[in-house]
Amino acid sequence: MPYLFINAHHVARWRGNCLVRFGDPDTAEDLRSALAGMDGTYNRAESGVRCDLGHALLAAGDPEAAQPHIHRAQQLATMTGSRRQRRRIDELSKAVNRALGG
Repeated sequence: MPYLFINAHHVARWRGNCLVRFGDPDTAEDLRSALAGMDGTYNRAESGVRCDLGHALLAAGDPEAAQPHIHRAQQLATMTGSRRQRRRIDELSKAVNRALGG
């Protein structure tokens, strides 16, 4: 029988995913909370959280802090074979590189 399990970290992940689309830099804390609550078994979800966190950090004016999250998101997206996620990460990488003057 199907079930749905939701905890505070899931809500933080979904909330962060929504708010980052509006350019809200304060969503980084929600996304950090979501990341802290992940147990390492959901690579696709972690990749998405790290991509969203990279966006939030870029919106907050901290592209250097976004880089390790982008790198890990790329690794995870490659592991899962998610083309959609890799496209998102590639676009974010380009934006971070522009912000860093590269």
